[in-house]
Amino acid sequence: MKKASSLVILLSVAVATPGFAQSPQPIESDGYAVMMDFFLRPAGIVGTLAGSALFVGLSPITALAAIPNPHAAFEKLGNTIVCKPFKYTFARPVGDYDYTGDCTRRPSPPISNAQRIEPKPAPLRAPP
Repeated sequence: MKKASSLVILLSVAVATPGFAQSPQPIESDGYAVMMDFFLRPAGIVGTLAGSALFVGLSPITALAAIPNPHAAFEKLGNTIVCKPFKYTFARPVGDYDYTGDCTRRPSPPISNAQRIEPKPAPLRAPP
């Protein structure tokens, strides 16, 4: 039993430690904002779960909407009804009600030819 509880404590510390690496900017909030979060966080969890279920239910219709260009119907729907409620619930600081979590995936910019490193051919040796 002692080994199991020691292992749980060790894993808890190992998982929680990377959270100390970031130092977010403090947000000025009062006690009312914290109390409001007491009600908004559970509502956000319910909204995230309902949005996930709705996303699964609307997937066939979204697949039809994704046929014409720009083919981003799944990403837009997922960002709107799953990602934004999730970020509002779990990533938003306490008391920050103007939080707009960015859910868009940005592709990395292409490398220009000037930055690309081409391999150099090996020098030819003269026959002996």
